[in-house]
Amino acid sequence: MAMDLRAAFTGSARDLSDLMRRSRCDANWEMAAIRLKGLAATFGIIPLIQLAEAAIEGAPGDPAVLRQISLAIDAIA
Repeated sequence: MAMDLRAAFTGSARDLSDLMRRSRCDANWEMAAIRLKGLAATFGIIPLIQLAEAAIEGAPGDPAVLRQISLAIDAIA
């Protein structure tokens, strides 16, 4: 069951990360980052919460934040 939850989490997190990467406006970026933060909070993944907050507060489309988010998700998977 734990493996199924982990797979569901990482799949959803990757989808949100991809949505952030493809966003063409600030509102879409922020919405996806807020959803990612909520997802990470549900599972108590503090580093990913912090990265989502950095995305919300930072510049939309920031490639450094996207790269860090992808690395954090990969570390969980």
